[in-house]
Amino acid sequence: MRNLAILALLGPVLALAGCGENTGWNPNYSAMHNGSPYAEYLQAREVALHGKGPVPKVIPIALPAQAPTAAQIAGTAAKPRAQAAAQAAPAAATAPPVRAPAATQAATPSLVRYAQQETQAPGTRKYQRSGSSESAAARACRSYASADVAQSAFLAAGGPVIDPRGLDPDGDGFACGWDPRPLRQSGL
Repeated sequence: MRNLAILALLGPVLALAGCGENTGWNPNYSAMHNGSPYAEYLQAREVALHGKGPVPKVIPIALPAQAPTAAQIAGTAAKPRAQAAAQAAPAAATAPPVRAPAATQAATPSLVRYAQQETQAPGTRKYQRSGSSESAAARACRSYASADVAQSAFLAAGGPVIDPRGLDPDGDGFACGWDPRPLRQSGL
């Protein structure tokens, strides 16, 4: 009987507290009021769900502010190898270096894996793109040392589904003229 009395007193209070869910204390809903691109998307989606506006074409996402670049990732993987090579036997140090084929020298394992999972030919549209042009992509691509570095950065930024930097205007999933065919043929 006592538990029923407590429930009768606390029930309305809990019900009212649940009604205030969208007022800002719940982080899942507070974005709707902060003016961010994602908040604008949520509002546009709600309007579209009620049939009073167009469906948003793109879902904006917040990427990590301090995400490592492809060069930083490649550099951290190369350091232990260089230290191991320096500690190797002197005879091994005098042997000529074994080089990978040119197509696979700069390719990281993630690029090889990506090249083998994406079966479309370069230039074949597979992903929806809007707003990026070839000239803007060419300017953005010049900031990368190579097509492999650009493709790694493209994948790290959410590619191929999204293209926040405009590196893949044709929507084929390959940024800055990167060609997956040599990696597919390498058998790695």
